[in-house]
Amino acid sequence: MLDDVINNPDLNRYLTSFETGQTIMVEGDDSQDLYILVSGELEILKGSKKIWEIAERGAIFGEMSFLMGSKRTATVKAKDDVEAICIPRKNITVFLSEFPRVSGEIAKLLAERLGEASQILHGLKEFCDQLPDAVLLTDKDGNIFSWNTAAENLYGLDWHEMHNKSVEDIYVEPQAYRDFLGEVQARYSVREKILKIKHPEKGTRFVSTSTTLLYDGHHNFKGVLSLGRDVTAVQNLERRYRRARYWLLPSFILLGLLSAAIFFGYPYFSKGFETMDVKKQELRNQLAKDYVLLKSLLANHFAAGDRSKTSQLMKEFFDVQENTSIPYTGLILLDENKMVFDAYSNTETENKNMVDSSYAGIEFRGSERSIHRVLGLYRTHKDHPMGCRGIEVAFEIRKDNQFLGWLVFQMDVDLLAKAYALDEESLKKFQFRPQNP
Repeated sequence: MLDDVINNPDLNRYLTSFETGQTIMVEGDDSQDLYILVSGELEILKGSKKIWEIAERGAIFGEMSFLMGSKRTATVKAKDDVEAICIPRKNITVFLSEFPRVSGEIAKLLAERLGEASQILHGLKEFCDQLPDAVLLTDKDGNIFSWNTAAENLYGLDWHEMHNKSVEDIYVEPQAYRDFLGEVQARYSVREKILKIKHPEKGTRFVSTSTTLLYDGHHNFKGVLSLGRDVTAVQNLERRYRRARYWLLPSFILLGLLSAAIFFGYPYFSKGFETMDVKKQELRNQLAKDYVLLKSLLANHFAAGDRSKTSQLMKEFFDVQENTSIPYTGLILLDENKMVFDAYSNTETENKNMVDSSYAGIEFRGSERSIHRVLGLYRTHKDHPMGCRGIEVAFEIRKDNQFLGWLVFQMDVDLLAKAYALDEESLKKFQFRPQNP
């Protein structure tokens, strides 16, 4: 390239040298001199990223600023020692009068580049016309300068109607396209975006659009390449599916939950508390009656710390009912810190061994609005040396609005299951009316 120009000895006074790593021009700089590479290699950078290399003897660089009178669009550095002919813009008139042949060679080279670009564009259009997707090319100002046959069918407009028109005109929401293009510019390319277009016969259509920015060898922005495909049918199907998902499915689920609540819940709720079958109602009433009785007997002695009196009263409670079937195997008094203050059992368990033991690690399960809690825990005895699960029901004990602790009923687990068909979860559902302290 330009070998005759480079070999002209009269141009030696325009010859300049650059050392390895030296910057020749800086992106954004106002310099507008034109260079012809004589020897060495160049690196072209956009920001800190290398985008191109030039090593061909006679290659022109810096021509955009030289011809357009604009700022440098990229940074050029010497990859190794470089020699180049520098044609100063401020002396261009003198230079061209001295070397008219040089200007002719440069003009010829730029024309060849334009011709190559035209051939490429023609070949590109021929190729694009064979593609099923709509191909649309715009210049850097957003004006359409090429599209294929598929684009004419998709957008419903021919070449003469859209040539040099703004691409925004084909979209129902131009701002959505501008936002999309901003995203493309930030990320260089975007896989897919659904945009709405205005088809003159079919009305609003949905187009899946993939877009890529186009740059020249010096990373100068040249335009936008977009591929489009009609996805209206898919969008309509997805819209109907979303309606079904957001309205029909929740409606069916809600209807099912309401039906289940009515079917399973009705037998358990009446007059503000849970109703049960006759046997469960009997157990609830017995628990409530015995709790009220024992609280009235034990509260004063419990508050006074009189363990001998509480032990006597709990024993008498079981002695009175010796010949009757009761659902309890023992009683426990817990202080406000859940330490065992006193305990009594009608089994062979050694009650005194429980005094001063702690219930702090046992979960008291149930509603905060209820005066009772249900405890599930393991205890060992002679029939089960490895331990078996027990169920206990704890009631709050208060005196003069002061919380003293808990009265715990140790339940007969076998009797609960056989006679009442109850477990921990069922006991949690019992509701008791708070008693006056």
